[in-house]
Amino acid sequence: MTAPLDLVTGGSGLTGRALVQRLLADGRRVRVLDLEPLDVPQVELILGDVRDADAAARACAGVDTVYHTVAVVTQHPVKTPLIRAVNVGGTQNMLAAAQRAGVARFVFTSSIDVVFDGSDIAAGDESLPYAENFLDAYGRSKADAERLVLAANGQDGMATLSLRAAGIFGPHDRHRLPVALRYIRANGNVPMGNGSARFSHVFVDNLVHAHVLAGRSLTLDSPSAGRAYFITDHPATNFFAFLAPYLEAVGVGPARFSLPAPLAWGLGCASEAFYIVFGRFIRIDPVMTRYTVAAVCRDFWFVHDAATRDFGYQPIVSADEAFVRTLAWLRETDAQAAAK
Repeated sequence: MTAPLDLVTGGSGLTGRALVQRLLADGRRVRVLDLEPLDVPQVELILGDVRDADAAARACAGVDTVYHTVAVVTQHPVKTPLIRAVNVGGTQNMLAAAQRAGVARFVFTSSIDVVFDGSDIAAGDESLPYAENFLDAYGRSKADAERLVLAANGQDGMATLSLRAAGIFGPHDRHRLPVALRYIRANGNVPMGNGSARFSHVFVDNLVHAHVLAGRSLTLDSPSAGRAYFITDHPATNFFAFLAPYLEAVGVGPARFSLPAPLAWGLGCASEAFYIVFGRFIRIDPVMTRYTVAAVCRDFWFVHDAATRDFGYQPIVSADEAFVRTLAWLRETDAQAAAK
């Protein structure tokens, strides 16, 4: 009997790559749609853009479950049109292609940012409404895309759900720890806030486990159909307390002082204004924005009780193991960067 065929969009990314490996280990056949090649021989690779209707149609043909992980993740204000085109338009295109192809299940990788407007969130759950005033284009785009996914539940017989990932970390991370390390080495180890705010992270393999459980259990009759779930793993901590052991392990000295939250907010506003004016000439993303300041200076943490209740999610990788595996990757990328 032929194993079911799953499609992972963004298979070369942090979540997509780990999800591909997990699905293969589970005996599934895997197809990947991505702009970047993926060096995994067992995978059927379609090089293409989620915004391209033909590529989406070819990718969805004969597929049982779509795991849509593709997203443009950036704080660069000049890139807002690209963020909208990929994160919203690409999702809409993939939904339409999946419906035409008769796909049974569509699992969307969303973000905790869909409910964040800069205000404190402590022990957040699925009763929270979407934010009305977003601090960045990324959060707004993920909320709009998620609405499309959940509204598509039941159309043409396809069941959909959305997984709102906390701050993702782990091997092949491009946006979080390596960026923080480069910035701190260039500008000094200066945390923001008074250290009391907490933030939710999720190790990539735990997030992938949630995707697999959700995909396996999803039917039009399941309690998860048409719903969104927050996915975290271990207890939330202050962002800079979470970062400190990694910095120490790679030889970065301890912080001698911290930046008060009001001053950090002012600098974030100034940085955004600078990028709005001059950003077209700057390729790198701003590190300090209103969003990044609020995310680490305000409580911004969630619980995953609903995911446990509805499809049995519990983290499978301990906090200690996640640290060891992430540190190994961080050291490897750090050494590669130093050698260039």
